[in-house]
Amino acid sequence: MENSKKDKVKKVKQFGYYSKGLVYALIGILAAMAAFGLGGDIKGKSGIVRFLQELPGGVILTSIVALGLLSYSLWRLYQAAVDPNGDEGKKRIASRIKYAYSGILYAFIAYSFAKPLFTSGGSSGDDSKKAALNMLLEKEWGVWVIWIIAIGSGINAIWQAYIGFSGKHMKKLDENPDNNKEYQLVKRAGKYGYIARGVVFGVISFFLIKVILAHDSDELQGTEGALQYLLSLPYGNFLMGAVALGMLGYGIFCFMVARHSDISEIE
Repeated sequence: MENSKKDKVKKVKQFGYYSKGLVYALIGILAAMAAFGLGGDIKGKSGIVRFLQELPGGVILTSIVALGLLSYSLWRLYQAAVDPNGDEGKKRIASRIKYAYSGILYAFIAYSFAKPLFTSGGSSGDDSKKAALNMLLEKEWGVWVIWIIAIGSGINAIWQAYIGFSGKHMKKLDENPDNNKEYQLVKRAGKYGYIARGVVFGVISFFLIKVILAHDSDELQGTEGALQYLLSLPYGNFLMGAVALGMLGYGIFCFMVARHSDISEIE
């Protein structure tokens, strides 16, 4: 009975990681193509929704990805509730908060993928975020909330980069005693992927600080805006191309986590 439960949870986790990997891989591929003049386009997660919908069988593809992202959300919430990696005698409050935050965040992302399937219009995810920021900017305490979010995003940026540089991302994969080529490829893909995520979170933190200083929610940009900002800098094509390839690397890393990792090994 216990093994059956583990198998079901593992399938939910794998479906979630495959879907998350697909989203990051598409963002990375399209942005890298744009950076190097090969076509493509700079898209964030909301842009990927539109991209999938325009493909043949787009409604089905978008539905599958939405369900997959919901699966990832459920997996993270399961980790928050059960903490399968933790010691029963040790309360890992910080880890559980991290899992819960990730679960809630990806529930909203899954909703953003599913929403266009049931509505013909309406506001985008970015519009909803800006509307929420406008409400916060109207309150004195709301500005402090935005500061907390901005600082949190900045800390997350540093943490993501640290995971990549330190190699801690390989905790997500079973240790490979043979140290084969596939293992090394995944290690490098994950390293650059986490560093790229750190850069994007850092730029988003910068945007949030601009929202506070300018008292204008239009200063907020998501992943798409972060990539476009990098493109506007000196050597922007190189910078954005490097980060885009890192996002692709993170997508590949998620695929390999889904394929190889065991539930007891995932952090």
